[in-house]
Amino acid sequence: VATAQRRTEESQKTIAERAQKNRPVSPNLGIYQPQMSWVLSGLHRNTGVLVAGGAYLFTVGFGLAPVFGVDLSSVAVAGALASLPAPLMLGTKALIASSLSFHCFNGIRHLWWDTGRSVSNKGVFNTGYAVLGATALATGYLTFF
Repeated sequence: VATAQRRTEESQKTIAERAQKNRPVSPNLGIYQPQMSWVLSGLHRNTGVLVAGGAYLFTVGFGLAPVFGVDLSSVAVAGALASLPAPLMLGTKALIASSLSFHCFNGIRHLWWDTGRSVSNKGVFNTGYAVLGATALATGYLTFF
């Protein structure tokens, strides 16, 4: 009886170890259905990092350019951008425009919420769709004009 019990304990331990190896890493976002609230929240944070990081890198680069003998005058920058292939230039403009526009409009949305308005589920979705629509319009305008 003791041998059978020991084998059962060992097999249970083996089964538990095998199951643990196949578990997903926590937290596993794959089990959640995407919701507008948390998708836009994450996007707001990521666009903030992208916009701020780009601004910081450009500022540091602009400050250090003379040390390394790089010309970053407006004429030189405009010439460099004009020499890029059109798809690359439009893609870069669209990425910057969409990040900046979304972060700006979603920031206004958060300020609207701070006044106590549109904090219901319906209000959150309506303001979310408004932000996405305004972002699409602003991105198109800033990219092509």
